[in-house]
Amino acid sequence: MEKENTFLRVVDGMSKWTGKTVSWLVLVLTLMLGYEIVMRYLFNAPTKWAFDMSYMLGGSYFILGEAYTLYKKGHVRIDIFYSRFSDRKKAWVDIMFYALFFFPLWGGLFYALIPYVYLAWETGERSIQGYWMPVIYPFKTVMPVAVSLFLLQGIAEFIRCINTLRKGGAS
Repeated sequence: MEKENTFLRVVDGMSKWTGKTVSWLVLVLTLMLGYEIVMRYLFNAPTKWAFDMSYMLGGSYFILGEAYTLYKKGHVRIDIFYSRFSDRKKAWVDIMFYALFFFPLWGGLFYALIPYVYLAWETGERSIQGYWMPVIYPFKTVMPVAVSLFLLQGIAEFIRCINTLRKGGAS
């Protein structure tokens, strides 16, 4: 039980730290795009790098925030019936959806991302989206890192559901 609690604290701590740290990317993205707007419309001198950096920073912000959002119970949920369920019934529903959808989907995505990212590093892949053509493998590396953090937080939430069932309660 103590190891379980330590695992939950560590995973929650990683999700909190990642979420709060990554939230600063919004400020960086805002300043960067503000700079681009000023340069483009006031000085008629658009940057070469703004487009590429905006989707890399925005994508990183989005995907790295998933674990924190799960920790804070902020993901979208169809709440018509769920909100009326007892804690025990909510735990059963969550366990079912984690087992049927969450773990297979995100585990499969993680599995698929490994060769995708490996190839990007091996070839020194560059973006062909914009004029600047920056290296893209660091951005691609963010994806499996974020998915692994999301999966860890999912495991923590799954354990919490099992603990709710163990404790009993109204059904």
